[in-house]
Amino acid sequence: MKIGLLGGTFDPVHNTHIDMAKEVLKGLKLDKVYLMPSFCPPHKNSAKITSECHRIHMIKLAVEELDNIEYCDFEIKNKLSYTADTLTAWKEQYPEDELYFIIGGDSVSSFDNWYHPEIILEKATLVVIRRNDLTLDSFEKTVKNLTIKYHLNTEETSDYQRRLVVLDTNVSGISSSFIRNHPLNECKDLLPVAVYEYIHRYKLYMNEDVNMAWSVAEIKNDLQRVLKETRYVHTLGVARTAKDMAEAFDINPNQAYLAGLLHDCAKHFSNEQLIETCVKNNIMISKYEKNAPYLLHGKVGAYIAGKKYYIEDRQVLNAVKWHTTGRPDMTKLEQIIFCADYIEPSRSVQPNLSYLRQIAMKDLDLLTYHILKDTLNYLQNKNQLIDSFTKEAYEFYKEKIGEK
Repeated sequence: MKIGLLGGTFDPVHNTHIDMAKEVLKGLKLDKVYLMPSFCPPHKNSAKITSECHRIHMIKLAVEELDNIEYCDFEIKNKLSYTADTLTAWKEQYPEDELYFIIGGDSVSSFDNWYHPEIILEKATLVVIRRNDLTLDSFEKTVKNLTIKYHLNTEETSDYQRRLVVLDTNVSGISSSFIRNHPLNECKDLLPVAVYEYIHRYKLYMNEDVNMAWSVAEIKNDLQRVLKETRYVHTLGVARTAKDMAEAFDINPNQAYLAGLLHDCAKHFSNEQLIETCVKNNIMISKYEKNAPYLLHGKVGAYIAGKKYYIEDRQVLNAVKWHTTGRPDMTKLEQIIFCADYIEPSRSVQPNLSYLRQIAMKDLDLLTYHILKDTLNYLQNKNQLIDSFTKEAYEFYKEKIGEK
């Protein structure tokens, strides 16, 4: 069978999801399209996601009158969080199925940073829904880069294993987060009738305890707007490097990518703005930071990530907070962001980059030690203030690698 899979949190399912499924079913002449809710999306705060029971009921209501568009419990039943794992498991259980994995055009820009995108492309044809409100040049450039990097075939008649199909549609760009964060009566036309009635009956999304976190695509668009171009390029480099390092050290790559994306989100603040933000929000300023306020962009960045982008993952926020100075006994995620900031591809003037990049996927403690050592040497040679946390972190990792 030719099977289309449309994954997501579906919190809640809305008309755009249904329209996407219909477009793919008809356009690619598939046998079925399944709406498959995620078990536990790695990039979202699971405590703020509506219960599986409600999300499943809403999907079932949305598709009950549709032909060949159905609810699927594969990810939830098998407790799978990553698309690469889902498609691998599906092909093991149903090897004869021809899979088509469906994503929105706004997600294509971050697809390359998903968990093992190459596995996704080996197991399924990637179907990208292009809306008419997307920036055409940027979209086409991203698709072209993907086809080149992964040797994709875009011919619809091809049986080539790695394949990408772009469908042009008139579907809207509405998001579930918009519905969660707006009065229900304003969203009536955005929801299947039965789903609207279900939300009203159970009073869902009517309190402050909802997931308001910005999506990765939304955060990237905002950072591109507020950061200088070179800083934005650096930010993307840190995010990608952090993701690769996380996979090497068995850390959640989605957390690492998000923390890398956010690490410099306050870098456009002036020194005065950094200090003012700290004073207004009771963020402690050390004596070193008073004399070198630029160091505060880590602390302020963590604050902005929570206050503006509604990120509540404490591990991610701490990785943003400590990426400037480091600290003794960092978590692996904190180490990864601290190191990725130093070695990402656009960096060129830091000493020993070739060696550091060689060991980046092999020994995280050794990498952290060398970066701290080089940082201290640089600051001492430049007669600049050295934060006490950086000194303490150096001594900690010097002793730690000495024990190995």
